[in-house]
Amino acid sequence: MKKLMNKSIILSLILALTSCNDWLNVSPKTDMKAEDLFSTEAGFRDALIGVYALMSTSTLYGKNLSYAYMDALAQYYASPRSNTSTGYDHSLKNAAGYNYTEKGEESRILSIWSSHFSAIANINQALLFIDAKRDVFTSEDIHHIYKGEFLALRALLHFNVLRLFASSPIMDNQNGLNSLAIPYVEVYTNVAQPQLTVKEVLVKIEKDLLAARDLMKDRETFNNTDSSSPMYKRRERMNYYAVTALLARVYLYGNEKEAALTTAKEIIGEVDGENSTSYTLATSAATATNPMFQSELIFTLDVQKLKNLSESSFAETSLSDVLLMSVKGKQNIFNAGGLENDFRSSWLTLTSSGNEYVLAKYNGMNYIPMFKLSELYLIAAECANGKEAYGYLNKLRNHRGLVSVEETQNIEDYIYQEYRREFLGEGQLFFYYKRKLFDAIGAEDNVGIEDLKTVYNLPIPTSEIDFGNIKN
Repeated sequence: MKKLMNKSIILSLILALTSCNDWLNVSPKTDMKAEDLFSTEAGFRDALIGVYALMSTSTLYGKNLSYAYMDALAQYYASPRSNTSTGYDHSLKNAAGYNYTEKGEESRILSIWSSHFSAIANINQALLFIDAKRDVFTSEDIHHIYKGEFLALRALLHFNVLRLFASSPIMDNQNGLNSLAIPYVEVYTNVAQPQLTVKEVLVKIEKDLLAARDLMKDRETFNNTDSSSPMYKRRERMNYYAVTALLARVYLYGNEKEAALTTAKEIIGEVDGENSTSYTLATSAATATNPMFQSELIFTLDVQKLKNLSESSFAETSLSDVLLMSVKGKQNIFNAGGLENDFRSSWLTLTSSGNEYVLAKYNGMNYIPMFKLSELYLIAAECANGKEAYGYLNKLRNHRGLVSVEETQNIEDYIYQEYRREFLGEGQLFFYYKRKLFDAIGAEDNVGIEDLKTVYNLPIPTSEIDFGNIKN
């Protein structure tokens, strides 16, 4: 990160990206000095909104890191690897072929890296002021919630960079925790920060998340009516439960299964009991107005321009961009025995040719799911033992229209099947493959990986290696 900061913070570049729904309706700040921006509570709110706005762009979670690039890497789609009738290559052909050194892919990867660290720089700028400016907040609760939110976003962004660019713990002969990874930037500076190991980064992520939870616990109210309230639409923000869900995900990634299970249970409760939160599993199939089970959504990223960002990915006529799953792939995921009534089967619709399927779960939607209740059940199923593990898995399956799995059956295989159905179009399956080190992946299970590290670890941009404290 040779340039993570600028003495005069220019959040206008981020705030200008902000969507126009009411809670994100802010005015751009042109060349505003940090001291001025952070002289009011609204300034800290604007800084938070700026981070979410950057996350919602096509470079990050508005497209690349959700339904498009990440799911092309996971080989959900057949179209990027196929020849188009126009004679032009598919826009994700090189990504699907893991040709990360191709010029366009190098540019994409650099943008993903730099956008994450730009957002982190803005977070660190706000954290530099937030305690010194406590008196500008209308209450201690708001100060603590905003500070916790900044810390949690910093952890989330670093965690995703870690998963993209560094080895998973099982890699490098199961010594991935000790492999060199990425910097963890906790200060607002233009000085390159040291490259840490995977384990050291995970420790810092955990520290930020635990601090965030302590700050936010029992302080939030979920207000969906008053757009002037600092607590407006907390489900579209990194709220306390989203922090908890991320912590469970982090613990599982680091193979700390006992901690992951304990953390997941804080939201979903014991397998035979009730959860203590307002989140509940779906009881009926996805519909056009509720395609992603609203009662399960813990944190959704607001992407008001999702229709524009995704149109070419889901339009049959966009031959160089459309993301199509093969009939065999769809059958492999959804039409095996007992899956005909799966609540999620409508997430894919048949094209007019009848030869492929296209993703439909985002039709008419303006958000990307970041954390869902279902993931916590899958984490619990993977981390628990015996009857308890099957109990968590079956509770989720039953709330997807599926029958229970007998305890004599291989639970790991059923967890995998749920992951690739549940996270279709959300950019998470590639990380599951990487965590488990699959050597054959995809909707058809037909894409073999010979050099696992070369495929699963995106190359750190050359500019960072040349000018930062990073070794390749």
